[in-house]
Amino acid sequence: MGTGKYGDLFWNLPPSMVYAAGMEFHARIYVANTTDVDREYMLMAAVSRDEQVLSEFPVTVDGAAWFSVGAGDVVSLPGAMTVDYSDAVLTLNLYEKATGDITDSISTVLVGQESQYHPLLPALPQMVTEAASDMMSPLITLVTLMMVMMMLSGVVKGAGE
Repeated sequence: MGTGKYGDLFWNLPPSMVYAAGMEFHARIYVANTTDVDREYMLMAAVSRDEQVLSEFPVTVDGAAWFSVGAGDVVSLPGAMTVDYSDAVLTLNLYEKATGDITDSISTVLVGQESQYHPLLPALPQMVTEAASDMMSPLITLVTLMMVMMMLSGVVKGAGE
């Protein structure tokens, strides 16, 4: 990971997500120029598993590899991406043109939908399943309660007329 000395990189992806290889997903990437000089940057994505790079490709901005960010400015880059692997780590590296160095990087783990266990995060699929079931019960209760309240308000409104 870079030091962030010449820029910072953020995105709206979670630290891990369930992902099927070849599925398109949307992301918003933020690049912050933390310096007092205009800079040019490039985004390079790498997909790896067990520290072996499976795929590496540039993420283009308006069709170009390099893009400018003004001094002290932040750009928001919406887009979509497809990766040919799951049960892998997707890392996005921010290169600064003048130095040629990676100034920052971020990663998310792409966990396959069918995955029961993977050495990258052995407990993640179980935690995701447990968290989803823990959240679904109150959510279903809340939705049911809201529907009953809407029906009752209609009945009360109809009786009062």
